This record gives sequence, C-alpha cells and structure tokens, in this order.
Amino acid sequence: MSNSFCRLVKKAAACRVCPRLADQPAVLSSANGSLNADIIFIAEAPGRFGAGRTGVPFQGDRSGDNFEILLKHIGLTRAEVFITNAVLCNPLAEGNNRRPTAGEIKNCSTFLKESLSIIQPKVVVPLGTVALQAMNLILGTRFQLSQNVAQPLATADFTLFPLYHPSPRVTNWKRPLAQQKKDFKKVLRLIKPG
Repeated sequence: MSNSFCRLVKKAAACRVCPRLADQPAVLSSANGSLNADIIFIAEAPGRFGAGRTGVPFQGDRSGDNFEILLKHIGLTRAEVFITNAVLCNPLAEGNNRRPTAGEIKNCSTFLKESLSIIQPKVVVPLGTVALQAMNLILGTRFQLSQNVAQPLATADFTLFPLYHPSPRVTNWKRPLAQQKKDFKKVLRLIKPG
C-alpha cells in the first residue's frame, strides 16, 4: 500500500464524525483492491451480511455474489479493480441495513474524494443512486441514475459511468442481471477499447 493510502485507511478507521455510525468499522483497506486500477466501483455502504461482516466490499452477501458474476462476465478480477462505498461504515437501524443519510454521504465524501485522488482511475462506476449522489457531491453535478444509466459522462479527470446496484431487490424489480451484464460489457469497452 502507498503511504498516502495507508494514511487514508488510518484516518477512516479513526473517524467518528457520524454519531449513528461511530461504532461501526470503516471498510477501507488493501482488501478493497488495486491502487493501480483503471476502474473504481462505488457501492452504497457495507451491508450487515457483506462488507460490514467480512471487511471486503461486495463480499459475503447476495449483492456481492451478483457483483462477482458481473465482474467475471467481463473477465475482470477483484485484483484488477478497486471497490469502495459512498459511506464506509455499515448504517444499521434496529439490526437491519438502512439507506445512508445525506449527512453521512457528505461526511464520507472526503474519503471517496481522497481515494479517487490516490488511485486516479480512468473510469468511475457508481452503483446505484446513493453512490451517484456521492459523486454528484464531489463533482458538483446533478446526474440522475434513471436518465444517465450506462452513459459515459466525461469529467475533468475520468469517465463517470453510472449503473444500477446489483442487489437482489434491484435485479428482481428494476434492472435484471441480464441487462446489468450488458451494462458491464460497456464498462469494459471504456477501459479496453477495441
């Protein structure tokens, strides 16, 4: 790990800014993937059965299983990408996952911004509305998932490519896994043209 990333990991581990998340560990470590990645995937927040338990983004729950299927579909491995969350700690309400608040997303955006600065990816893929909201906050944009899904959006430093989250709820009701596989193929073309 680079010195700057080590410092960021320590800073995230020590963060207690969000009162409702203060007891939850921040999921940010070498387990997030490659610091030389051309692509960063951003999810919502660690899930209680997934990253909140394993310490590895998109691992240990059904969303993680679907993400693995999508990554494998385009011939990429975790070692080739970097995976993080809009909010690094698992938001819980009465023992269940809850959506992060706007304040929590804003508080955690500094960690996301620093991760982007350290890794300097070619492509950033926010997975779902919360991740896109975090990127809008950083970029000062107003992109919407319903209007901008699977569209390459040029920014000063990288291509933003918003996609739906691979959770079972989304794959069952909004964006089937078959369509998400097609979306991921478009991601691959952005980092490996031709």
